[in-house]
Amino acid sequence: MSIHPTAVIHESVQIGLDVEIGPYSVIEEGALIGDRCRIQSHAFIGPRSSLGSGVEIHMHAVVGHEPQDLAWAREPSSCEIGDGSVLREFVTVHRASRPGGVTRIGSDCLLMVGSHVAHDCDVGNGVIMANHCSLAGHVTVGDGAFLSANSLVHQFCRIGRLVMLGGAAVAVQDIPPFMLSTGDRALVRGVNVIGLRRAGFSAEIRRAIQDAHRLIYRSSKTIPEAAQLLNHSEIHEIQELSNFISNSARGIAAGAVTAHLSPKSGERPD
Repeated sequence: MSIHPTAVIHESVQIGLDVEIGPYSVIEEGALIGDRCRIQSHAFIGPRSSLGSGVEIHMHAVVGHEPQDLAWAREPSSCEIGDGSVLREFVTVHRASRPGGVTRIGSDCLLMVGSHVAHDCDVGNGVIMANHCSLAGHVTVGDGAFLSANSLVHQFCRIGRLVMLGGAAVAVQDIPPFMLSTGDRALVRGVNVIGLRRAGFSAEIRRAIQDAHRLIYRSSKTIPEAAQLLNHSEIHEIQELSNFISNSARGIAAGAVTAHLSPKSGERPD
């Protein structure tokens, strides 16, 4: 274990094996630092924050500070960072605003310079957030999603598994799993074929997802009708897509092909 003498660490903090804590870093009451974590200079770890094993917190990153929520009544809440995740310089992750709530980052995530995860977010495993990407409160991000630089996600939105969100995109509705979405406001442009291939999806599954995309965005079916038809599929990923759409509270993002259509057309509402 290596702890710089200028680090300020509350006596209640639990520190695992082979941990490095750099100069002028601050770790507050009740934090838990897992084995082999590396906390670099001037990092801040807030109260009741938990770092899994092998987590890297780079310079000036902030983990588990107070939520930016006017409704927060200073009730205890927490923040969790999963094993092997890396938070680069000036990343901010705020703890939850609800009593006993958790802001959660999964395992093996990479949050690049200046990215922000607001209160009560739930970010899955293997997620990449590029420079200055920001999530508003209560956002959910599925495993393996890639959120490009300067992209923004509206509060309470969901980003599905293995979604690719393009640079400077602004997501104000849910982005279904496996899709490629860009623009302001973010539209679904197609299937994230490259991401699916890299994730080991077979050609058969990729074709099935492309067929599902055509049914949702390029057919005469309404969104609920398309979701109902997809639910009859025996392919797990298609059922996942159907369930995601059916459970959407904010509605799913429009498709680039159908975004110009009027809701009166019967094809889909914007």
